Amino acid sequence: MIHLPKTRAVSLNERVPFHCRLCGGCCRYVADSIMLEPMDAYYLARYLREQGQPEMGPDTVLAQYAHAEWLDDHLPIFLLNTVGTMGVCVFLKAGRCSVYEARPHVCRIYPFSAAPGSRGRDFHYYLCTEKSHHFADGTVTAKDWLSQNFSREARDALKADYDALPVIGQNLRSMGKEQFKHMLFQFIYYRYYNYELDEPFLPQFLSNLEKLKELTGAANEKAVTE
Repeated sequence: MIHLPKTRAVSLNERVPFHCRLCGGCCRYVADSIMLEPMDAYYLARYLREQGQPEMGPDTVLAQYAHAEWLDDHLPIFLLNTVGTMGVCVFLKAGRCSVYEARPHVCRIYPFSAAPGSRGRDFHYYLCTEKSHHFADGTVTAKDWLSQNFSREARDALKADYDALPVIGQNLRSMGKEQFKHMLFQFIYYRYYNYELDEPFLPQFLSNLEKLKELTGAANEKAVTE
């Protein structure tokens, strides 16, 4: 079961109390709450390969460090593994993130999160409020924090994802059970696995999204006519 954190809407210019204490607190009690996006799996694989694990690819990262879950019954996602009764992130070692340079998007922009926008905005932003001890001193605006931690590549990838997933999800939901089973591996392959680590992520991701829209659309049309 996916754990959704408590949040409240926040404007880009709102100043909120926050100071990272490097305590590792946001890496604990995170069981079933950190979703690995395709970009996360790609950059984790690249980083771990550079750190001496040449066999690493996005598929290997997801097999070793994540587990599958369902979103809306028809969209498989991957959640980061945790260890112990405190639900500690699998990458937390000696109180520090062992993959900090390639940490997942949700960790990178914490304590903020982004959701699909409206009325001409690409995103709406939210403040995660579950871990109150992080908001004791210091101040930061969402605009300043995100300018440092929410890259243009990540913004473009997330926006493309938000635009494509409703189409792909609707195609999957409209399929018959057998057709859906047939499409499941292709969905996972093109969404998460089909990346060359020596090539830039974003063009590959955009190409994979278009392939998924094409494949799921064709499969859905076939299911309707049969």
